[in-house]
Amino acid sequence: MMGFRTKRAIVALVLATGGAALSAAAGAAPAPAAVTACTWGGTPLAPTGSLTVSPGTTNTPATQPLDFRATGQLAGGGPCTGTMTFEGVLDTGSSCFTQVFEGRVRGLPGVVRFWGPGAFGVVDELLYDSAGNVVGSDQPQVLTNATGEGDPLFLDCGTPEGFTEGNFSSTVELYGNA
Repeated sequence: MMGFRTKRAIVALVLATGGAALSAAAGAAPAPAAVTACTWGGTPLAPTGSLTVSPGTTNTPATQPLDFRATGQLAGGGPCTGTMTFEGVLDTGSSCFTQVFEGRVRGLPGVVRFWGPGAFGVVDELLYDSAGNVVGSDQPQVLTNATGEGDPLFLDCGTPEGFTEGNFSSTVELYGNA
């Protein structure tokens, strides 16, 4: 039976090897164009984005895709104005603890689709153009104002209805001419 330190060393080795391979591959690619940064749905200290999940996500992995919608104001100038909305699903197997999100994007020029994993309220999604190219990313933080284990938003995951609505904030990066 492997001990905790052995498992941790194996994980570190796998991550380091993967990181080195990605770095080598990235070294062969041309330098990326400038990045445009936006906020979406406020900030972690003042989240204004809203999201819904139907049926709600629980502590038990979902046996079907769950409908998902997130919407909020963009800020930052340039393409980062107006309202951006994600409509899609949390994939089968998603739970309050881990999720995979995917769907369509409205309200941000040059971006039509999103996909990405999440764990414990932090998500890292890739943003795609109509040709399927990665043109940006976003990192929403869900439940940023739920500050205690007794908060009803935390407790929702343990109910039959699950977590059905909440708030978020996010940073969005657009690469080049997204």
